[in-house]
Amino acid sequence: MSAARTVAQVRADAERFGRSGECELDEHSFCHPQDVYVSGTPFPGERPVFSLRCACACHNAPPPEGR
Repeated sequence: MSAARTVAQVRADAERFGRSGECELDEHSFCHPQDVYVSGTPFPGERPVFSLRCACACHNAPPPEGR
């Protein structure tokens, strides 16, 4: 975040453009798929229970409903 932008400005810009705060700050490492396993640490062959995916407009996700 540049010194010229406040947290409130970053949040407002993220909302306006349909992006997460991380994407607005170019911190895309949080946007990569994150797999969640029952064991916490996957065993060989274990499949994730679910995966978190980025839903930001900058990653070609559809905008949230109502926009």
